[in-house]
Amino acid sequence: MTLQSVDASTFEAVVLKSSVPVIVLFSDESKKSSKNMTSSLETAAEDQGSKIKVVNKALDKSGPIEKNPAYDVQSAPTTLFFKNGKLERTIVGFYNYSDVFKAWVDELAKA
Repeated sequence: MTLQSVDASTFEAVVLKSSVPVIVLFSDESKKSSKNMTSSLETAAEDQGSKIKVVNKALDKSGPIEKNPAYDVQSAPTTLFFKNGKLERTIVGFYNYSDVFKAWVDELAKA
């Protein structure tokens, strides 16, 4: 499964106004950890089905989303969990889709 891409022009509609929880990966495809996190999130998307939406945002350190003090994205990979348009959790770095990370995704997907 390929993650849907978002940018500054689509972020609000796709992420903040979503009717389901959204996980946003800020990635830099030149970094192995970003590629590995993409794989983990593809697994999460397949596992959760329509309960969540998982999207990718190419990291732009000077971009308006990354510079938003509420998100403070400074490096890749950084993963933000949103529910009802509100930031619920921030994870910096790579996690396999198992144990703790899966528990976080399961928690987000609960109605």
